[in-house]
Amino acid sequence: MDSTNTLPPIERWWPELSIEAKHSLKEDLHGEISESVLKEIASLTNSDAATAPQRLGDDERDYIATQTEIVD
Repeated sequence: MDSTNTLPPIERWWPELSIEAKHSLKEDLHGEISESVLKEIASLTNSDAATAPQRLGDDERDYIATQTEIVD
């Protein structure tokens, strides 16, 4: 995981993340996470740790690759 990443564990927020937010992350897995997605993550995890700027780490990208659903 990237040392600057302060996101809560992805297992806590990915399953509940909106389809729009999931698609936003999947569009650029190496890019900076949008403020709206970070706000959604913070809301889902009752945390303020997901503040900008943030990028997904290797572990998060690997997790997303294993969680792709056919409906996405």
